[in-house]
Amino acid sequence: MVVDPMKICAFVHFAVPFRNAGSETMLHAMLKSLAAAGHDVTVVTTDTPQAPQQYQWDGIQGLSRPGPYAAAAAVRDLAPDVVLTQHQNTPVALDLARAIGSKSVFLMHNDFDLNRAYLERSPDLVVFNTDWIAEQYRDQVPRSLVVHPPVWAEQHATEPGDCITLVNCNRDKGAAHLYYLAMRIPEVRFLGVIGAHGQQIRVGGRNVEIVEHTTDMRRDVWSRTRVLIMPSVYESYGMAGVEALASGIPVVAAPTPGLRESLGDAGVFVDRDDMDGWEAALRELLDPAAYEAASARARARSAELDPTAELDAFVQAVEEVSGHARPRQRRRPRGAPRKAADS
Repeated sequence: MVVDPMKICAFVHFAVPFRNAGSETMLHAMLKSLAAAGHDVTVVTTDTPQAPQQYQWDGIQGLSRPGPYAAAAAVRDLAPDVVLTQHQNTPVALDLARAIGSKSVFLMHNDFDLNRAYLERSPDLVVFNTDWIAEQYRDQVPRSLVVHPPVWAEQHATEPGDCITLVNCNRDKGAAHLYYLAMRIPEVRFLGVIGAHGQQIRVGGRNVEIVEHTTDMRRDVWSRTRVLIMPSVYESYGMAGVEALASGIPVVAAPTPGLRESLGDAGVFVDRDDMDGWEAALRELLDPAAYEAASARARARSAELDPTAELDAFVQAVEEVSGHARPRQRRRPRGAPRKAADS
């Protein structure tokens, strides 16, 4: 039990359930871990006009305010011990934390140049979402750790379907690949899932179905998917691929550093512009023996990616940087799969 709980505030532009992209779902899992450890957690958003001014979701308190200045006032009123932030609100959040005497935690999801300016504001703790990004910046920050985007396999595992699927039908994620491959492999069904960000490209086709953005990926996507394609221009990690692995769904992906780190030996990597290679990889997975071997590798990789230890380390790091760490019994984050020792 925590003897000295913290008051923690996440100052961000979007949050679950009003935006369910990778950054938001990662943040939500991390906030749940802090709440499960006994801390008082609130998320304040600047760009969710569809949200009520005050709400609760999955055990996390939420406040919606129109823009960074109104949100900053709400954070100031909360007087948190720690301010977490990510993406575009980072400069305001880091300056605010310093002004009100709070410790700051910056969640860094990519290696874009803009992050160098954020790091110059000297956050007290930097959380990198991958090892490959951490290696580029670790020497520039006084305290950091890596937390890969948490995926609980039990929340996604299901019986795979029969479609070749793309999640997020924007250009950079590979919408053109989806439609072109569907024409080249007409005997197979393709599924496109409307994403949470980017301009979505909807093109009809005899063997292509487009489904709307969903918060129930297991039922609406993974239960219909045989193979996931990720021909992305950029992926710092690739949560969708890790979710697919939980069901033994093979992932054919462009070899970005993030996808190589997340998928490991389970990934089938093809250069983004090699359309003949994409078709060949997918046709190979139509063979039952090849598919079963790839599926076994996917399940094995999924088992390696249990996020429990990294989330525990994150909670401990936030407690230590705030000066609120106390001896306590570690608790399993809410939503985490139950292990034998917990039963």
